[in-house]
Amino acid sequence: MSFDSADDLRDALRRMDPCDFVSTHLFESIPTVFGNKVDLWIQWKKKLASFLEVDPYEMVLTGSGAVGFSLSPYKNYREYNDKSDIDVAVISSHHFEIAWRYLRQSRTRWLSISRQAKNAIEEHRKNYVFTGTIATDSFLALLPFGKRWQQGLDEMGKHAPTVGRDVKLRIYRDYDALRYYQITGVKKLQEALLYSVEDELQVETEDD
Repeated sequence: MSFDSADDLRDALRRMDPCDFVSTHLFESIPTVFGNKVDLWIQWKKKLASFLEVDPYEMVLTGSGAVGFSLSPYKNYREYNDKSDIDVAVISSHHFEIAWRYLRQSRTRWLSISRQAKNAIEEHRKNYVFTGTIATDSFLALLPFGKRWQQGLDEMGKHAPTVGRDVKLRIYRDYDALRYYQITGVKKLQEALLYSVEDELQVETEDD
C-alpha cells in the first residue's frame, strides 16, 4: 500500500505496530511502482523468478518502490522518483547458503576481487550474515549463480514498469530474516519520530 505523502507515511509509522506496518505495507500489498495493477506485478515477478530459479511468492519489493518513500532510516523519507532503484528481497535458504559459503571461502580468491567487493564481503562477515541477509550489490557477478541472476536483472530493465532502472537483489535466509530486517528499520524510523516530537516539546517549553 502506497502513501500520498511523506506525512501520511509518518502518521502510519506513529500509529502502527512495526510488525503490522511491515505486513500491511510490504508483504501484503501491491508495490507503488506497479500502481494498482496486480496482474502487472504478478507477471513481473514471474519473469524475474524464472531467472533467479525461485518461486515468485518468495520475492518482495522493499524501499521506495514498495511504499512510495524510502524506509531507510538514513534517507529522510526520500520520495520514489525517476532515478530510484528497485529493491527486491529474495527469500531463499538455498541461495543464501551458497552465497554464505562463497563469502566464507572468498579470501582464497581475493587477488582477483575489486576493493569494493572486498569491503562488501567484510561488511557481510561482520554484520549482514548474522541477521540472515546478503546484499548482492557489490559482488553478484562473483557468486556461483551470479551470471544467471544478472541476466535476469538486465532483462527486467527492459520491461515495464522498471525500464531503465537498476534492480537490486538482497537474499534472505527465510521470511523471519526479512521480517526482522524490515521491522528493525521501521523501529529506527519510529524512534527518530519520537525524538523529533520530544525535541519540539522541549523547544516549546523553553520558549514558554
